[in-house]
Amino acid sequence: MNNTLERLKVCMVEHLKLVTSVDQIDNDKELTTLGLDSMAATNLMLDLEDEFEVTFPDELLTPDVFKTTNTLNSAIEELLDL
Repeated sequence: MNNTLERLKVCMVEHLKLVTSVDQIDNDKELTTLGLDSMAATNLMLDLEDEFEVTFPDELLTPDVFKTTNTLNSAIEELLDL
């Protein structure tokens, strides 16, 4: 697992209502099935912006980006490459 993915999962644990540890996060499972709702997604985004020192532009604030751990990780890696 890469460092970005590890850091992402640590942040996610706090916001996924049905998850208590990073081991419970399947990278391909839809985050809504793990308890992510719109309020949690907003709070997760803010925590990720702080953690990775990035800003999510409007075009990345979509359900597709916040669909799975892998899609969210890809977006973060894209932002880090800018």
